[in-house]
Amino acid sequence: MSSDTGSVETHLPPAIYRRLWSLVPTRSPGSTLCELSSIWCEATGAAAVYLGMFEADTARLTAALFRASEGKATSLHRAAVPVIPRYSVEEQLQSLLEQAHPFSEISDQPAHAFFQVCCEGATLGLFLFSSMDRHANDPLICELLELSQRLLNQALLLQGAGGSDQSAQTAGWIIPDVEKLEAMAEFAAGAGHEINNPVATIVGRVQMLLKSETDPERRQALATIGGQAYRVRDMIGDAMLFARPPAPRPELLSFSTIMQEVLDSLQEEISQAGVQVVVDAADALTVLADEVQWKVVLSNLLLNSLHAMEPGGKLEVRASQSEIESGRILHLQIIDDGAGLSEEERVHLFDPFYSARQAGRGLGFGLSKCWRIATQHGATIAVEPNRQRGVTFHLYWPAESPIVSSD
Repeated sequence: MSSDTGSVETHLPPAIYRRLWSLVPTRSPGSTLCELSSIWCEATGAAAVYLGMFEADTARLTAALFRASEGKATSLHRAAVPVIPRYSVEEQLQSLLEQAHPFSEISDQPAHAFFQVCCEGATLGLFLFSSMDRHANDPLICELLELSQRLLNQALLLQGAGGSDQSAQTAGWIIPDVEKLEAMAEFAAGAGHEINNPVATIVGRVQMLLKSETDPERRQALATIGGQAYRVRDMIGDAMLFARPPAPRPELLSFSTIMQEVLDSLQEEISQAGVQVVVDAADALTVLADEVQWKVVLSNLLLNSLHAMEPGGKLEVRASQSEIESGRILHLQIIDDGAGLSEEERVHLFDPFYSARQAGRGLGFGLSKCWRIATQHGATIAVEPNRQRGVTFHLYWPAESPIVSSD
């Protein structure tokens, strides 16, 4: 999936690619499988897609079946599944899935099997019912498997599928509501297009009138109208970037280098806030991201915290990496001791059009753009209210090109 230049090439239609990354932040492994089954069916033109994930450590099975003729997914969850002696994980998974839904009853098309190892000791089994002879080296299949694996890894990491301790650890975190944000994105795209035309007309007429106007008071009034129209235009630009952002071109970046560049660009804001910024990260850390978009995420998260803090406060940036089956994940924490979150802010924190400036926190489109960029990179964003004051933003971001299983 990576090119020689470090950018990412895709064999998927843009609409499919966007749908995949929209699954990242809030989905559980089960709902992720349901959505993935629909996406696989659409992307490959299969008659049906049957996905199952077996977690060997906990003997738990989660599955989703999507039939193109019905246009909806059905799910399956089984706990404490008995292990079949002398069966490999793949054989166990296939046997369990076929017991639940006999393949002959799903479709009369051949079932092409693919298996992929995920993190937390889980194995993904995928059965594609299609008359087309699909192979694991098909570029489309390779990419779909790679992205499915990464999405499930994110769901397992965030939801704590590996154990109750992690679930307790993430209790109370604020996770973006994907369905609500996607609906808002569709509204923003439509409204932005409709509003942009009359605003452009206003700006054009103001410029035309200013050329011939000599009265100072009228010129001032026209300048005010033009200034407000430009403000509306900028807001529409933010809305359109949130709704229809450019496709990222990820490359391996040095975390410390980019972090320092962002801090240098925010030096004036940091000085005005009177806040101490402390970065705890090894020089060797990397992140797989579009450089411009990665800087947008860092800048907006830092500004969000700076605006919520009082002079003398401390803003901590911590970064570390962990190994999972598909490669390395960067875990970024931005920890502030500023104003906490009200109940209203907890609900609307990531919403576009929402600002909580009265409490110091909230940048309109800032956090919603961070969410959108994160989802397009296969990353996860969440917010943890601190025990004393402030909040911690968590980012789980790919740190290298994923390692695709050769099985």
